[in-house]
Amino acid sequence: MKKFLALLAGAALGALVAWAPGAEAQTADRPLRLKGQSSHPATANFHLLFKLWAENVEKMTGGRVKIEVMPAGAIVPAFEVFDATSRGVLDVGASPFGYILGKSLAGIPMSHGPVFGMDGYDYWGWYLDGGGMELLEEFYRDVLKLNVVGFPTPTDFPQGMGWFKRPIKSLEELKGIKYRIYGIGAETYGRLGVAVVTLPGGEIVPALERGVIEGAEWINCAEDKKLGLNNVAKHYYTPGMHEPVTGGQIVVNKNVWAKLSPDIQEIMRAAAVDATVRRNFILNRETAQACLDLINEGVTLHRTPDDILLQFLNEWEKIQAEYAAKDPFYKKVIESQKKYAELIVPFKMSWYPPYDFAGNFYWKDKVYLTKD
Repeated sequence: MKKFLALLAGAALGALVAWAPGAEAQTADRPLRLKGQSSHPATANFHLLFKLWAENVEKMTGGRVKIEVMPAGAIVPAFEVFDATSRGVLDVGASPFGYILGKSLAGIPMSHGPVFGMDGYDYWGWYLDGGGMELLEEFYRDVLKLNVVGFPTPTDFPQGMGWFKRPIKSLEELKGIKYRIYGIGAETYGRLGVAVVTLPGGEIVPALERGVIEGAEWINCAEDKKLGLNNVAKHYYTPGMHEPVTGGQIVVNKNVWAKLSPDIQEIMRAAAVDATVRRNFILNRETAQACLDLINEGVTLHRTPDDILLQFLNEWEKIQAEYAAKDPFYKKVIESQKKYAELIVPFKMSWYPPYDFAGNFYWKDKVYLTKD
């Protein structure tokens, strides 16, 4: 009788855990199937990161959760991923805040910079260790009013200034063309007098071919080659100052999230970290090789004139001050980032050896950017 009661109690406890309020028991035989879409083409690194996240979740849950991930346009247009996930048209989505800046300009510091001298990993550190996650929750809940839970997935950093059909030697020459650029870059270069255009990735090459635009930035050698930008322009300028990081987001509809057991929720968080780290390392290697391939194919890689970069930063500081004066949440975000950057950036500049010190010792003759 005692054995029977013990077994009965164990079964009851197991049922209680499996059917806790807000959660549904999932098994490999009865998996939870979720539908997702990114804002990027199927071959883009950001979409591949989203795909790897979904694969991680399935493996780490032992098949209890299966996520179908589709590229931009499969269900909704690229710029509608956040809203579609919030409404439940998608269960999960992946997109950068730069695609919804019309909702809140705080999406700029929450996603892509210039982040006060921080690189992509410093920026991610601000999210995971410097108070950024708390601000992200507030951003979704109180500012964007989106019914989602999000994980930051910074990737594709740093980005180049972009592709042009002829050399660009100064800001004055840049002002003379129509230039596709995203987010903060569009705002700042627009204020500097450049005719800026914002287009999703899949529309850039056709627009260049038709002459709708005459220059464009996307990401880097590897991702740009996938789009075929090297087929329509032969002059590529780097670095850019507009996007030291692309702060992508993986988002889960909050109603879906509430039904997940705590272990699956934690698996989704951890799976996002793993996918981000691995895809960033893969992309670094792919980009290094792609840059060499482009040069061999006749593309000229130019070093962006310092004057363009300095004018960009000067103008951006003016814009940022305006935004902070108008938007309390914007101000809260940049103050948090500045506090973190003020500690981290001077530390790295003081403690870390300059990258080019040992780099030049071993590989000076391999550096391939040309100075105009």
